[in-house]
Amino acid sequence: MAARKSVFVLYLVAATVGILFALEFVCMRLNAARGVVLPFAVARPGTALHHQKEDRFGVLDPHLGYAHGVDEASVRALGDKWVNGFVVYRDQPGPLVHPVILALGGSTTDGAGADKSWPEELARLLKDQGIAGTVVNGGTGGYSTNQELMKLIRDGLEFRPDIVISYSGVNDRGEYGELPYPMVHAYQRQVLEHLTEGPSSRLLPNTVAWIRHEVLPRAKHPVTSTLGVASSSTLGEQYERNLVLMDAIARARGAAFFGFIQPNAYFRTRHSGKPGEAKSPSYVASLLALYAEIIDVPERLPFVRDFTGIFEPHDDVYRGDGVHTTPKGDAIIAQEILAVISGELKRRS
Repeated sequence: MAARKSVFVLYLVAATVGILFALEFVCMRLNAARGVVLPFAVARPGTALHHQKEDRFGVLDPHLGYAHGVDEASVRALGDKWVNGFVVYRDQPGPLVHPVILALGGSTTDGAGADKSWPEELARLLKDQGIAGTVVNGGTGGYSTNQELMKLIRDGLEFRPDIVISYSGVNDRGEYGELPYPMVHAYQRQVLEHLTEGPSSRLLPNTVAWIRHEVLPRAKHPVTSTLGVASSSTLGEQYERNLVLMDAIARARGAAFFGFIQPNAYFRTRHSGKPGEAKSPSYVASLLALYAEIIDVPERLPFVRDFTGIFEPHDDVYRGDGVHTTPKGDAIIAQEILAVISGELKRRS
């Protein structure tokens, strides 16, 4: 009898734990869909606001949501090339050699990583071809043109750029800035919720966070937040508006602006993501919906180029996910961009 009771108790405990873990997993997916990313099952101190594997989420930014920080190993490896959110490719310290080319974008531009980026390849091309100039890389993984616009206004102009480049498209599909508040990064929402709803639970943080948000909202917190005026624009219209504003700001400061719609392995291409690594169907669907809207932007804006076909004659240009590029892909991007901006470089030299 006692043995049966023990087996029953063990079974009950195991079943309860299994149900709780399954519920935690489901709630983790539901939270992630609204931009809240929490550790699974147990939240260690200091991880309530960011996923443990994403170092950059540990550095809050009041306007952009988050940014790379000096404590990241990849940033420390850059040494004096790192200037608080930017990688400056130059041989020696001192005043920047003009023309200054400022590159903005997401993870496909980001210079704080293990591999080279296309802005670094562009800097190498300038040096190899004896073209004067300095490339400043302001790309950050997870940024869309919404963050690019704000980063240009707040930080980018401090470098007194002669040419401003936006290499973008994929991140504007809505994951990092949902309608009707696309200017607010998903991580900014998470920070605001953390401040106005209180810290997450240490145990089963996803389950507790979802219940607090959907089922048992807490009493009104003394501090509230606002996301601004709801936008009536589509994501494609928002993308185009951001490029128009970046062009206007650049020209107002004496710089030329170029926007490039980045290629990927899902839109009008012979390439594809590798099985097991390719993006999810929902990701691809949102990407295709956005690109269907923005592919005609170059017809309306002469400073925007469609780069979705630059990889068609080449192989081995994408990593497994069909979005991020290999060093070969980065080199091709740099060559194509240099071909577009070479006239402006000569004029400004």
